[in-house]
Amino acid sequence: MITSPSSPYASRLWALVVAVLCLTGLAQASVPTGAIITQVYGAGGNSGATYNADYVEIFNPTSSTLTLSNYSIQYASVAGTTIASVTTLPPSITLQPGQYYLIAAAAGSVGAALPTPDSPNAPFAIAATAGKIYLVNSTNKLTAACPATDPSIVDFVAFGSTPNCAYGTAAPAPSATTAIIRANACNITGNNSTDYAARTPTPHNASSTLAPCSNTGSSPLAATALATPSTLYLGNTTLLTATVIPGTLPNSTGIAVTADLSTIGGVTNQPFYDDGTHGDVTAGDNVFSFSATPTATGTFTLPVSVSDAQAQSAAPTIALTVAAAPPTVSIQTIQANKPSTYATQAVTTSGIVIGVKSNGFYIESKNATTNPTTPQGILVYTGSTRLPSYIAIGNEVQVQGTVNTYPAYPSATLTPGTEIDGPQTFTLLTTGNTLPTPITLTAAQDSPAGGIKQFTQYEGSRIAIGSVTTTSGTDASLNEATETNTSNGRFYGVVTGVPRPFREPGVSVTDTLYGTIPSGVTVWDSNPELLYFDSLAFGAPAIDLTSNAILTGVSGVMDFSFGSPEILIDAANRPTVTGLMTAQPVPAQAATEFTAASFNMERFYNDVADADNPGSSVVIVTTAAYQRRLAKASLAIRNVLNFPDIIGAQEIENINVLTDLANKISADALTAGQTDPVYKPYLFLATDGTGINTGVLVKSTRVNTVKAEQFGLTTTFTNAGGNQAVLNDRTPLVMHLGVKRANGAPDYPVTFISVHQRSLINVDDPTSTGATVRLKREAQAEYLARLIQGYQAAGEHVITVGDYNAFEFSDGFVDSLGVTTGKPVPSTQVITPPVANLVTPNLVDLVTLLPAAQRQSYVETGSAQVLDHVVVTSDLVPLETRLVYAHIDADFPLVYQNDATRPERVSDHDPVVAYFTIPPAPAAISLSASTLTFAGQLSGSTSAAQTVTVTNTGFAALTFSSIAVSTTTFAQTNTCGTSLAPSATCTISVTFKPTATGAATGTITITSNASTSPTTIALTGTGTDFTLTTTTQTQTVTNGNTATVSLALTSIGGYTGQVTFACTGLLTGETCTTTPVTLAATGTTTATVTISTTRQVTPNAKATGTTRAANHTATSNGTTRLAGISFAGLTLLALAGSIKRRSLGRYTRLLSLFALLATLGALAGCNDAGVTFNPSGTPSGTGNIGIVATSAGVSHTITVQVVVQ
Repeated sequence: MITSPSSPYASRLWALVVAVLCLTGLAQASVPTGAIITQVYGAGGNSGATYNADYVEIFNPTSSTLTLSNYSIQYASVAGTTIASVTTLPPSITLQPGQYYLIAAAAGSVGAALPTPDSPNAPFAIAATAGKIYLVNSTNKLTAACPATDPSIVDFVAFGSTPNCAYGTAAPAPSATTAIIRANACNITGNNSTDYAARTPTPHNASSTLAPCSNTGSSPLAATALATPSTLYLGNTTLLTATVIPGTLPNSTGIAVTADLSTIGGVTNQPFYDDGTHGDVTAGDNVFSFSATPTATGTFTLPVSVSDAQAQSAAPTIALTVAAAPPTVSIQTIQANKPSTYATQAVTTSGIVIGVKSNGFYIESKNATTNPTTPQGILVYTGSTRLPSYIAIGNEVQVQGTVNTYPAYPSATLTPGTEIDGPQTFTLLTTGNTLPTPITLTAAQDSPAGGIKQFTQYEGSRIAIGSVTTTSGTDASLNEATETNTSNGRFYGVVTGVPRPFREPGVSVTDTLYGTIPSGVTVWDSNPELLYFDSLAFGAPAIDLTSNAILTGVSGVMDFSFGSPEILIDAANRPTVTGLMTAQPVPAQAATEFTAASFNMERFYNDVADADNPGSSVVIVTTAAYQRRLAKASLAIRNVLNFPDIIGAQEIENINVLTDLANKISADALTAGQTDPVYKPYLFLATDGTGINTGVLVKSTRVNTVKAEQFGLTTTFTNAGGNQAVLNDRTPLVMHLGVKRANGAPDYPVTFISVHQRSLINVDDPTSTGATVRLKREAQAEYLARLIQGYQAAGEHVITVGDYNAFEFSDGFVDSLGVTTGKPVPSTQVITPPVANLVTPNLVDLVTLLPAAQRQSYVETGSAQVLDHVVVTSDLVPLETRLVYAHIDADFPLVYQNDATRPERVSDHDPVVAYFTIPPAPAAISLSASTLTFAGQLSGSTSAAQTVTVTNTGFAALTFSSIAVSTTTFAQTNTCGTSLAPSATCTISVTFKPTATGAATGTITITSNASTSPTTIALTGTGTDFTLTTTTQTQTVTNGNTATVSLALTSIGGYTGQVTFACTGLLTGETCTTTPVTLAATGTTTATVTISTTRQVTPNAKATGTTRAANHTATSNGTTRLAGISFAGLTLLALAGSIKRRSLGRYTRLLSLFALLATLGALAGCNDAGVTFNPSGTPSGTGNIGIVATSAGVSHTITVQVVVQ
């Protein structure tokens, strides 16, 4: 029965057959009935790699078209019992007979590009030398990686050393230059070791030439042959091998291999061996071998003959080049110049082996000194070549090979390492040698001012450092699908005593890609004091440590393979490590504070293929990985960041991830006895190709959300090609929030923006790619500045947090933060001209308020730097109490990411928390009246007071700076004092005293701490008056008669008050009679004043005076006489009182006489008997009398003349 290769029956049958064959070890060649794995390459992008990406090749060996519906490639480590990653292939793949399909996996920077993959960017990495690959007709993850008997497995290969399961035994280990390739894709044995060989990778895609199988079930005897090494120097040995693929139907038996070696000094029919002798490594593996030592030079093609007992044959050839032995040159001579003048030349040199690693070894001159001026050691780079056992520390060896530099390009700012690479031959000279004395590096030698070539003379030599202080955590390689890291043992440090290096302004001196840097642009020295350390290179376990750790007793070999100094730590002499960092919680916020945080959470993906995320390279992590990340993030936010009130989160896949995180924090908090913060998640999807977005978590127990807005989704910019391109791949998320106050007070409004700007990758590229990056970074900075300015101009309090991917200073290519904050460097100091003054006033990057030693959120190649910023409007600066970077990520080893029980290394960025004082709820002022009107107030008079009640309707004391009136026309008094408690009242009393008629205005200004201050009361009033005139300016009156003065009063401004009158300057005997009147609002009001005179008594003509002076004289004489009479009368009374009653008659005549005499004397006076005698009359003459009209205390006066006759 013929079945479809993709049917469940076929799959189960094939799995059962393979399982039985694997268990019995008797698998024979058979025709495959479904898609198969034909190649696997796992060293893509590694050092020395042939191709820059890992790949898996599948193939249709059947005679029918195959449709692969919902297939997946699944990967497990060589000893893993669970699947590490699942890569879903396109929903439907159609393969014609003999057609290939290429799946590209993790990529690097080394090697050629693959043929165009049919499935690019698969999110998994294949181990370079060992692992397990499954082709599965399902997208569900296999429940177990071993045994490989799941019926959904279509094909499976285990390769490399000691896998925990395989079909038969494992396929050989691939390398940087070899892939595991099916020996015969048309016939399979079911034994990985038989079916696959390690060969030069030759990936095919669906466009490659079809290679259909005959499907007869038979295959001929086949073989491939090679020499290892294929190029060598005369006098050295090479291993000649022929890998035989036995024929099928009939099956090969009695296989024999011979070769004609006569051209290289051997025999014409040299047998090869598969018995573990003559250089053969493994007996019985169909790899036939012979170790040969050529005696002739030249390029040779050695014919090989393969035959079996079934009369089948194969005739591969071996390519071999034998060169004459190169000249002998000492290591010091090779290394005398940088780059070496011997580059590309073959040499013979020798030295003592001082370090052995997986792809080479180091030799140092036997006569090395401890104070060299040129390097005394050198790297012998062997790649994947198997080293002879005598390449061991302490052995002196001779090496023949070609001198080269790596990196290959010479540079004024890089120091390429010098190495001897292939073709190579090695000869053991002596054993058991004492190693050269190491060169001791001190803090004085590890100089921040020493320049990047200060360690060149130590290349390849043994180094000793008494104490090292690390400046980074240990690095690792990441399997992103499982979010597990494998330590690579590498970290940065300085000699203890050297200050920690920080990133500095400008373009790095080692950045040679861009080309000539304009003269005005700062060039940064790239921190030449930094040393790179590799604890794993020589085979010892990795040293996993944090920044600021102390290593004592460090020794190793100085390497320059990456263009900068690296010390490979000795395997036999491990340093002591102390002072590892631990996560330190940030300070708890006070009740009067609120906190705003930024947290780049580094590619936070979930375990679901979310259809709503447009990212083209989203990684679907395993459930275990996702749950571990949630747990670590919860620990970090709860126990290290102390539940910030607002968190701007970057690199979040979608709202589902942020929601899961919020729920995880709540659940963990309750379990731990903490208060549930009830975070509310906010996130809008954007267009980033990796599917990461900006989001916000709002602690709803402390902060109210008013509105969430996405900005810039459709905004474009003009790229270097003149085309429009998306500006904001990760859009700013704007949150309008209210920070809660106590006692029901109104919220404090905050505008919070979470941002994630374009990275620095390719910013130094001199091509249009780099130009576009620079234009985009500048345009993003300008866009954000304008966005913030809009809110600032509206009086909003703006906090902007995020991964700005920029330093607090210019990087020399673009001054991103300078543009955003409004104060970029001058255009002569940066390659991309900036736009200045986009915000007014300038924004404040709070990190610039920290001491320089505290400015760190990220570590790049050992240099501490800040990429994560909190930028605020200037009004918030007085409220900021502190800014704290929580060092839980950048300083820690990557392997900490594997541990769900600790918060460290949940990301590669340190989060930052800013603390702000919550301003007291503002006092609010309320007035019972905002205007006062005073109508018809007589000019010069003061009105009755009007009052305004002031109420503090706020939640804080209302304090008064001043209560002032703008003009003296109005006056105020108040009961407010300097402070008014909430809900309390006070009064302001206002009076109006016009100084002129007509309208008057004024303002009372109340200056206080109320948010609406200053508060004003508008004052208006009208000044009124009246006029006083008379038509009888002069009056003549006869003594004893009256004069009537007629008055006219006219209102000004409608005044209607009562007017009273009075007279001034009256003559003796004159009186003034008046009657009050009430003014009419319009027209004339009349009044009269009567002036009465008194008639004079004149005994003789002399009494009449004609002048005002004579009148006054007459009056004076009359008074004298009156006094005399009065005196006489009183005298008589006194005398009479003293006469006794019985004497009355005797003195009657005497008293009468005396009285008469006294009266006459009084009448006569002491003066002339002719003076007038006038005691009460009005004298004749002219007098000026003032008539005063008074109303409400205001008087007007006119003068009239009265003539008395």
